[in-house]
Amino acid sequence: MFGYVKPYTPELRMIENQYYRAAYCGLCRSMRDETGMLSRMTLSYDITFLVLIRLALTGEIPEFEKKRCFVHPLKKRLVMRSCEASRYSAHAGTLLTRHKFSDDINDEKGLKRIGAFLMRSIFSGAYKKAKSGYSDLDEKIKLHLYELNKLERERIRSADRPAAVFGTLMADIASHGIEDEEKKLIASSLGMAIGRWIYLIDALDDIEDDRKRKSYNPFLLLFDGSELDNEKKMDIEAAMLGVLSKAGAALDLLSFDGRRDLEGLLRNMITEGLPRMTRSVIYENGKLNNETIFENGDNQ
Repeated sequence: MFGYVKPYTPELRMIENQYYRAAYCGLCRSMRDETGMLSRMTLSYDITFLVLIRLALTGEIPEFEKKRCFVHPLKKRLVMRSCEASRYSAHAGTLLTRHKFSDDINDEKGLKRIGAFLMRSIFSGAYKKAKSGYSDLDEKIKLHLYELNKLERERIRSADRPAAVFGTLMADIASHGIEDEEKKLIASSLGMAIGRWIYLIDALDDIEDDRKRKSYNPFLLLFDGSELDNEKKMDIEAAMLGVLSKAGAALDLLSFDGRRDLEGLLRNMITEGLPRMTRSVIYENGKLNNETIFENGDNQ
């Protein structure tokens, strides 16, 4: 359920692309420092988006520097220095990933279930570090995922209800710790919209695998297991673009105070990257899921 929230790089200005790369690498370093080396295995584009959203909401101005890393040892790369947004996102992402392993243990079978057991065990140290400062957030994530798992086990014939639960989970993550009531509401609205979209795009991307495994998928139940024809695909696309329009409306309420690079990057993601990903998964079997988001094939 991770890895879909990406920018569309052909439409990014160079400074916006550099900003994104630096935020991605900065999050990786924050995960190392905050929750341990192993947590970096779960670095994702979606949590990088959380870093950007938190920067926009709090008005924090990050600093940048050039550093080498073990993945790219030969050339220094622009990296966002550790900041409140990246530290928080490192913890929140680690909590979310750990509970995903628990869900996989409940949902999967065979080797995938064994793999989830192993990953949860390996990840236990990172989880303890993340939970130590955010036990209240951890409890919220756990409760939302329990509710989501309950709906899926009941094989509810609705895409909206489980998507709303995951949206609420992401709303809590996006807004956690923000004291300004107006900004907290904006954060919740953004988190809700993006969370709903992530759940729906993941269900669409998994539809054929779920059909073969006879696993829960709301779209299989809604359409009685039939193939998605063009009319159904167009209806789904319209609904998902409607969800993204709510994220765009929430973004319009933010004041970027001249931070054009951050504003341009976030607008690109919501108005270009995510709509293109939507169309790709619906019409082209998710080909954009493997799209290189950085220039010159230098991704990660």
